[in-house]
Amino acid sequence: MVKWLNILILCVICVNCIPFVQPKRYQRLIRVAILTGLDSINVSGIKENQYLENYKIKINDSLPVFIKPYGNKVKVNNNFYYGHLEIKKINNKIWVINILDIEDYLKGVVPCEIGKINERLIEAAKAQAIAARTYAYAHLNNYANLGFDLYATVKDQVYEGLSTEDTLINRAILKTTGLVLTYQGKPIDAKYHSTCGGYTADFNDAWSGNSVPYLKSVECGFCDDSPYSYWKKEMDKKEFFKNLRNNLYQIGISLPDTELIKSLKFKRNSKSKRVVEVIIITNKHNHKIPAYNIRRLFGSEKDPGRLLKSSYFNTYVKDNKIIIEGRGYGHGVGMCQFGAMGMAKKGKNYKKILKHYYPGTKITRF
Repeated sequence: MVKWLNILILCVICVNCIPFVQPKRYQRLIRVAILTGLDSINVSGIKENQYLENYKIKINDSLPVFIKPYGNKVKVNNNFYYGHLEIKKINNKIWVINILDIEDYLKGVVPCEIGKINERLIEAAKAQAIAARTYAYAHLNNYANLGFDLYATVKDQVYEGLSTEDTLINRAILKTTGLVLTYQGKPIDAKYHSTCGGYTADFNDAWSGNSVPYLKSVECGFCDDSPYSYWKKEMDKKEFFKNLRNNLYQIGISLPDTELIKSLKFKRNSKSKRVVEVIIITNKHNHKIPAYNIRRLFGSEKDPGRLLKSSYFNTYVKDNKIIIEGRGYGHGVGMCQFGAMGMAKKGKNYKKILKHYYPGTKITRF
């Protein structure tokens, strides 16, 4: 009996010594950086078993601080969120990380990304929910060195917590709970954008690196209702070239006053119609601008983020002005959101929408 007791005790000790191993499945929790680089914040929630209302946390306080939800939510600077908060110090500034279930996270993402919808567009909302969920799963631990997965901005997906929650969109999220797009058994990098203008872009039309089969240009033809299906901007020549020089400097190319710009040459993707390379010819050098810098090259202070709306554009001279005419809004890769809404209006369900914009992928329940 004593012998067997000793064996049992030994087994218990050995089991307790085994390090925790994450099960081979995708977690449901996600960590989102909702506020970054602050000196102080106000929070409401439960701290160390005590409810605090508008509790001020300052940069010199002892951090990290963990805030649990009260009534299923927490509050930060008057904005409500599901889940918990981790308030920590990064680079001697306060960062707030919202830790919550992915399905609750989507309630604060999908309305921001696709906008207000009606019942007629519910299938587009389902497609957006699956794309956003897939993006989240594919980018878990993206910023592991900082202790979170995603930013709550256009760096990843715009997330605004409970302030944008919408009943109809919540229903679309619920109807697609756990569904993600996969390729070769893994969640895809589910890129999406506002408006493609007729053709979506190849991955390398917007970024460098290795492309994937599901992020290739496809014909859309469903986004004509977008306010960005066609656009035009005008600048006088002096303003255009001054802006061009400033933008070149921002991307690391400095032109002295003695280096005069003589002409511009454009290289296009014949299928997607995107400009994928610009050669700036001066009296001294030829400067090649790659695809990922083209929208920044031609953007101005009048453009959001100083980015040209799209790389699907043409330029021409009229009188003393440079005219830029373009189609689409955003990087153009993956699902066209206005296209998804256009397909929904024509009776297409979310499966057909996703199959169209992400060819070769499968819808899988995680």
